[in-house]
Amino acid sequence: MSIPLTNDMLSMEWDEIFSQFISLICISVLSILFGAKSTIERLRHLTYARLLVLLIYIASWAFTTASTILVATNNYNQISCTLSILTCDVFYAASKILIYAWLIERIWVVEAVKTRRMKTPLYRFHIALLMPYFVIFSLMVVYRESYLEENGTCTIGLQPPAAIPLMVYDFIFNLYMTGLFIRPLMQHSVQRGFASETQLERCELRVLAKRTLVASVVCLLVSLANILILSILRHERGLICLTCCTFDVTVNAVTIHFVTNRSKPVREDIFVQPYRDTHISDRDTDIFAMVDEHDTSTKASQHTMNTNDGERLNETFAYNSDIQDGKY
Repeated sequence: MSIPLTNDMLSMEWDEIFSQFISLICISVLSILFGAKSTIERLRHLTYARLLVLLIYIASWAFTTASTILVATNNYNQISCTLSILTCDVFYAASKILIYAWLIERIWVVEAVKTRRMKTPLYRFHIALLMPYFVIFSLMVVYRESYLEENGTCTIGLQPPAAIPLMVYDFIFNLYMTGLFIRPLMQHSVQRGFASETQLERCELRVLAKRTLVASVVCLLVSLANILILSILRHERGLICLTCCTFDVTVNAVTIHFVTNRSKPVREDIFVQPYRDTHISDRDTDIFAMVDEHDTSTKASQHTMNTNDGERLNETFAYNSDIQDGKY
């Protein structure tokens, strides 16, 4: 039986308009970030870490776009209301898994860049840490709630069997990752002057760890606040839940973009670039590729490296235009 339309059904409240406005801003921001990361030159030298960043943007954009449509249609619509919680479960969980995989990749570069990923015990351990999230995702799907209030508004949420494990896992995982990135920052600073191989590596690792620490802390705080509110309230109006999750994934994406972006060479006072030109070693490959992930003001120069396992790797290193002109 169809429900007769009324003026209340056809009109939008101020909070719905505000939610749509926030969603459109987030879609625009994510589109700009994706465009900045997906130039032809970058796609030509696509690495695993850069691919993860692009996938994070795509998953975040897909979730934000879907939530924008659902916010406008979930009142007086049980199907749209059900799709709202499923969208939160699927796209939100996918973006989180990609962010965790990106953090794991950065940890591998900091801790064990000499060894291939799957031959590193710490890397395999971190991949194993992702497995519980798939179980939690199943709980999120099974113990979801979505229903229409008497006034027609859509209310969605997670029951405690899904909300509590999600909150605990998210907090512990992000806290653990944060601790791993703090450790390299406790080392002594690199001395001024021409950098040795060890000094250069330490400098690059400190920069990498410091930037990723920012991303880890932001992900921890934003996600914890979002999930904590969801757990305390247990149920939220659909538009509130979708808007909060939209803001969550957008902040995470912007943070990752900031962390993987730089406008000037790292530690020019220790002659990093001349050292790269003459003393690139196999263990520097992934460090430089991660630190120089998207220096848009530089020229790309491709170098072929040998890993300890004897395989050939093609990595892209950014060389600053000033150094190319001999101005260092």
